[in-house]
Amino acid sequence: MAKDIDLIKERIDLTDLMRSYITLTPAGKNFKALCPFHQEKSPSFIVSPERKRWHCFGCGEDGDLITFVMKYENLEFPEALRMLAEKAGIELQSVNPAIQKEYGLLYSLHDDATAFYKNALLKNEHVRAYLKARGLSDETIEEFNLGFAPGGDTLTLHLIKKGYDVLDIARAGLAYKTQRGLYKDRFASRIVFPIANHLGKVVAFTGRITPEAENTTDPNSIDAAKYLNSPETPIFNKSKILYGLDRSKSAIAHARTAVLVEGQMDFLAVWQSGVRNVVAVSGTGLTPHHLERLRRLADSIIINFDNDEAGLKALERALEIFSSFDFHLKVLDLGKYKDAADASVAEPQYIPKAVEWAKPAFTYLFDHYFGARESMEIPEKKRILRHLLTKIKSVKSAVEQNIWIKELSKMSGIGENALLSELNSINEARKDSPEAPEASIPSEKRRVDLISGRLLSIAFARQEFMPELKLKQQIFPAIYRPLLDNPKGDNAIMFDMRSSFEFANMSGEDVKKEFVELVRNLELEDLKGKRVALQEKTRARQGSLSETELGAHMSEFYEISKKIDDLQNSV
Repeated sequence: MAKDIDLIKERIDLTDLMRSYITLTPAGKNFKALCPFHQEKSPSFIVSPERKRWHCFGCGEDGDLITFVMKYENLEFPEALRMLAEKAGIELQSVNPAIQKEYGLLYSLHDDATAFYKNALLKNEHVRAYLKARGLSDETIEEFNLGFAPGGDTLTLHLIKKGYDVLDIARAGLAYKTQRGLYKDRFASRIVFPIANHLGKVVAFTGRITPEAENTTDPNSIDAAKYLNSPETPIFNKSKILYGLDRSKSAIAHARTAVLVEGQMDFLAVWQSGVRNVVAVSGTGLTPHHLERLRRLADSIIINFDNDEAGLKALERALEIFSSFDFHLKVLDLGKYKDAADASVAEPQYIPKAVEWAKPAFTYLFDHYFGARESMEIPEKKRILRHLLTKIKSVKSAVEQNIWIKELSKMSGIGENALLSELNSINEARKDSPEAPEASIPSEKRRVDLISGRLLSIAFARQEFMPELKLKQQIFPAIYRPLLDNPKGDNAIMFDMRSSFEFANMSGEDVKKEFVELVRNLELEDLKGKRVALQEKTRARQGSLSETELGAHMSEFYEISKKIDDLQNSV
């Protein structure tokens, strides 16, 4: 297969292929366009003929000509490969028939199971009445292909009659083998929610036990679980799929905000209320894969927690998780309602209003700790402030940190300078250490990373700057130095493409000025880092340094400080 892929990439020019789908304009040695995968007004989609790659700096989508066709044409890998092979005039010889059969078979099984479950739901008025009582309309039930699993081995027998092997049915997670050696349907007596991948293909199911079965099933039985999910298969990885994202990704990208709820029923209630930028976690906790996917589409997340102490703790945990991806987190407060489904039944227009008035998470926390308190003892106030400052410390954006310091000052009555001083005293282990042997270039950067990245982009855009950067290699964090040694390597792809995105239309004089200023700032950051390291080294050995050693430390400290002053005054 690898030979066929290489041959396809050789015979089909990436730029020519792209031009058949989108309008490309020159951007240095690369090309740019409006991204076809999210709404934007200024081009951030870059195509590199040299690298045979494309990347969108707006939504983060990335790939080669095969992944582009998969996404644009809504195709799976084998289908996209066949389409491009025909275009290239290649007869596919090396595609592994077993792999093709495996994927095709699993998709077919899930499609046929979906149709079976839907038909079973149409025949079960009792379950349909329950769904309607939960606020779901016939249109929503139909749109999301909800179904019902009658139980026993009815689905298994149905699929066998359609020509499937029972072993394949079990491998797809639709049935399991009992201790007696018989095969039983996995989702017996359950309402079934199909789970689709990003292309809209059904890859798994979640089954919710019916109220009747919930009351009659042995609570110690595996069948007593309220929700049951498909096992992982070659086409289903639960840590990577968010329920409903295939439907809502365009609305999320347009709003740059995602409403995140727990479970399919809440998702459907929010969707039905008219709020379309919604996704749900189902079958697993929130994972970095989920957040990475959402970060490409959104800047803000609106999340719902219970209105109690457990909900407050969950919110505080979420702050650190979401902040590490630089999300602005808001809280969807449903007031007296337990969840979105209950709210939509009681007040159909409540959810859109609740989304509209969602509070920033820190505002919500400040109100909780200080809003209803007329007075507070000093020790308690110190404890609460330090607790909240720890949360603010985890926010990646310095701008957002500053905003919350100002708000906390207003709510607590403590001056901003005092809060900033306290914030700076909170030690936090540095992540993504540039000296770590396994270090990779961080997606969310510190100031030194931002400066380094921009300098590298300039050097890739204007090659005349590359020799100077190589001479100053030692002032770059260690993770960036290999890019200077090997600018043609795979790790340099993003900087190479980013250069077209950021500098293609800048004049040579403007680029030169920015380059000089960035080098000055990187030298400053390097010196400041050395000074801090020297201070920490001196502090750690306080009391054990000889007079000579202390003098040497002080001399070095003043020498570094003088260089910093000279650079700061050289503007």
